[in-house]
Amino acid sequence: MSWIDDFISYTVNTTSPELFRRWAAISTIAMALERKVWAVTYGSALYPNLYVILVAPPGVGKSEVTWRCRDFLSRVDDIHIGASSLTKASMIDELNDAERRVVRPQDNPAVINFHSLSLIVDELGVLLPVYENDFMNTLTNLYDGQKYSEKRRTKNLVIEIAKPQVNILAATTPAYLNNVMPEGAWDQGFISRTILIYTGDKQLRSLFEAQPMTTTDLSDRLKDIAVLYGEMKFTEEAATLLDTWHLDGGQPAPEHPKLMYYNSRRTAHLIKLCQIAAADARQELIIRAEDFRRALDWLIEAEFHMPEIFKAMGTGGAGKTMDEAWYYLFTIFTKEGQPVAEHRLIQFLQEKVPVHQIAVTIEMMEKGRLINKTLTKTGNAYTPKGRQADV
Repeated sequence: MSWIDDFISYTVNTTSPELFRRWAAISTIAMALERKVWAVTYGSALYPNLYVILVAPPGVGKSEVTWRCRDFLSRVDDIHIGASSLTKASMIDELNDAERRVVRPQDNPAVINFHSLSLIVDELGVLLPVYENDFMNTLTNLYDGQKYSEKRRTKNLVIEIAKPQVNILAATTPAYLNNVMPEGAWDQGFISRTILIYTGDKQLRSLFEAQPMTTTDLSDRLKDIAVLYGEMKFTEEAATLLDTWHLDGGQPAPEHPKLMYYNSRRTAHLIKLCQIAAADARQELIIRAEDFRRALDWLIEAEFHMPEIFKAMGTGGAGKTMDEAWYYLFTIFTKEGQPVAEHRLIQFLQEKVPVHQIAVTIEMMEKGRLINKTLTKTGNAYTPKGRQADV
């Protein structure tokens, strides 16, 4: 029985797209697992913590799932959820306070200590109102779970955290990324460790649609997942599938130039997702072939939509896009002397705007009387109107 699938069903009556609901659920399990489970590759432990950012235009339902994840995690004992607005110093203070103590009498050592902090932020701009290299570098350092230490001269305070862990689930808009993230940020550590989840599809639901299940069952099952402890081991089949995929270059891989450094982290992302898939499906410490396939499906689906972020971040707005599309149609119409087939206009717009905005852009151009639609033997076609086209 999958907690992730049931969370998606539980939130079906929200305006949040299924892609966001899926990754919010994946993030919730990562937060519940903390540093209590791990997989060993290259001779070292890799924990299932994630940095996930939901990216969409306003009104797409990002916060509809983030607050629900926060609510479920608040019901799990000893999970530390950080404040939404933090400076780098206050985040380190919260992480230092987020001490976890797991008692396992049958193990040696019998008491395991670590620090784990979950950041669930409805608006990324609240956590990161401006781009600060120091804050970003700290988040990069903490992601890998290695020892962290700092000394504050003003307070004569030394902080040492031997086993830190941070999970992030945040939401933002393409405009925020465009305005706040400098060009060089896409080549740096924080973004390469972050899985960006993009969609512009807003779900319209009845205002009075009932929820299909209660929170009690989901809460109890999340608590069961949260008590897992130990190394997650791959079956021989799962290990072979993972290694083959890794050695083949992780195909299919994103090709957008801004995702080049992200690509170097994809194997680590996939291993983390394999652990989450196993914990979700069976609450066991064995990663099977079906967990690998499910985790890979999650990753490829997310990566398929990632390049749309950079189109949505483009400057100039809808007016500039329509001007460029009009000029494209005018150039072809002038040369060929006949309406331009719809598929050619769509192919042009695919390079300019996210997929979900193509039909809207064409409709706006029609309503603005920039183009005329005609029906030909092969389907819809368009003729430019106004400006030089009317001459």
